[in-house]
Amino acid sequence: MSPNAPRLFPVDAPRPTTSEAERKLWSALKQKLPAGWRAWHSLRLRSRDGHYEGEGDFVFAVPDRGLLVLEIKGGAVEMRGGHWRQNGQEMKKAPRAQVQQFVRNLADELKARTGDLVPFGTACAFPDCDFSAGPESGDLDGLVLGQRDLAWLDTALIALAERGIPRGRLPAGAKWMGTLHALWGDTWVPTVSLQDRAQDAEARLVSLNEEQLRVLDAAEEMPRAVVTGGAGTGKTLLALELCRRKARAGKRVLYLCFTDALARQVDAALAAEFSLPDRPRALTIRRHAVSLLSNAGLPTAADGPRFWAEVSLQAACDALPPPGDAPGFVAVDEGQDFEGSDWELVLALSQDRELWVFHDPLQAFWADRPLPPALAQWPGRLKLPRQERCPEPVARFATLYQPGASLPASVPVEEATPRLSVAPAGKVPERVRHMVDDLIRRGASPADIAVVTLGGQTRSNLFDQTTLGSHRLVHADAPEAASHVVLDTFLRFKGLERPWIVLAELEEGAHRYEARMRMAVTRATAGLTVVCTEEMLARDPRLALLPRA
Repeated sequence: MSPNAPRLFPVDAPRPTTSEAERKLWSALKQKLPAGWRAWHSLRLRSRDGHYEGEGDFVFAVPDRGLLVLEIKGGAVEMRGGHWRQNGQEMKKAPRAQVQQFVRNLADELKARTGDLVPFGTACAFPDCDFSAGPESGDLDGLVLGQRDLAWLDTALIALAERGIPRGRLPAGAKWMGTLHALWGDTWVPTVSLQDRAQDAEARLVSLNEEQLRVLDAAEEMPRAVVTGGAGTGKTLLALELCRRKARAGKRVLYLCFTDALARQVDAALAAEFSLPDRPRALTIRRHAVSLLSNAGLPTAADGPRFWAEVSLQAACDALPPPGDAPGFVAVDEGQDFEGSDWELVLALSQDRELWVFHDPLQAFWADRPLPPALAQWPGRLKLPRQERCPEPVARFATLYQPGASLPASVPVEEATPRLSVAPAGKVPERVRHMVDDLIRRGASPADIAVVTLGGQTRSNLFDQTTLGSHRLVHADAPEAASHVVLDTFLRFKGLERPWIVLAELEEGAHRYEARMRMAVTRATAGLTVVCTEEMLARDPRLALLPRA
């Protein structure tokens, strides 16, 4: 459309009105609006102090001139004996007087929003009245359009604006016209901003539900327990809260998990509340083993797979702390990831002290890492049945990757429904960048986003990247992770969460593909975008259920 083309709003039909005269004028304007003009039917306004509400029947933005408001009077309009009548009934106000207060308030609102004062004027139209000469009263002389003006309305309106809008300085640019359009109200679709959705998710996650409170209450009477819960049921939240409560009660507290990023996050939360030297500590089981070896004066400089595979067992055999330094309460999180040697160290550390274990069998990536048989004998067996982390549509999608899940015909499309973006082979990193750019453009912050790859460190083309377009990338265990877009593997991101997860590098032939999907999908607290190739889409029919991003 040419910048000089006239534009009438609404474009398809006038707004709902009982006035046939307004509909008649709208139809005439559709054909005869002057070039460059903008016109809005039925612009409503409420003053900021709430003391005034009014409506302009037609509001015009006149290029090089200013603002014109037209009051429409239908039917038979006449003045007799100094009194204005409409269809035989006396009007409460003269025609133009009815719009004067409105235009002043509209000009004030424009100034408040743009900082500019726009020249303004008012006039009237009597579309049902046929006359050769308009009224000669002082306020309406030359400012009334009638029925015969409709045929040459473009010319008549230009003359009307010349007479009705006082000469004044018109603000440069068209900002005031855009503000008029916003005041008129073109489109409003109920949506929740990404920032608000992230805040809603955070509020949902930090509050404890009844089942979680029941588990905490049980801790007062139950020194040892195994708590089973699916992804998002609040296992880490409960483990952290238990550590806080036991520390406040004067116990030496130790939180253990398997991944560095989760340990760093929990340790930061504990450090923010408790001071050294005896504050609760959060560590991975194997880094704690290294710490014990170091405290015992044993070598810890070795590295490599064999060292890390044996370090927990070596600490259990040779480097246990003296009874006075042993933890009085141990919380094990993500227990399904611990190997047999890790459990040897956990049980040796706790001995007859308090020990709570949190685990999720469905998130067990290694099939040969069951819980120790001794734990099955404990009377404390608790369950967390209700997930709180993921929006319901995301949680439903994750269940499609559980053993024995059936494939539905479709998934309900909701605001939080996971979205699918299909990229050509070799273009996945570029598509991931587009998805991150789109989230940030729509209001998400870098700290709200994690890119999770389903590949391992050695199979991922994304893992070693440090930037994504203009965005800096860090791994989940980096000290600055809290303020940047995180990029990490599904395993290293276990136990963590972010409002928006962009999931990429799907490979169905990968070892335990369904388990990888469950772990990655359930990290999202507000929304999920899955980036895959056409080949992967053909292999996994569950992906085809998702709407395209």
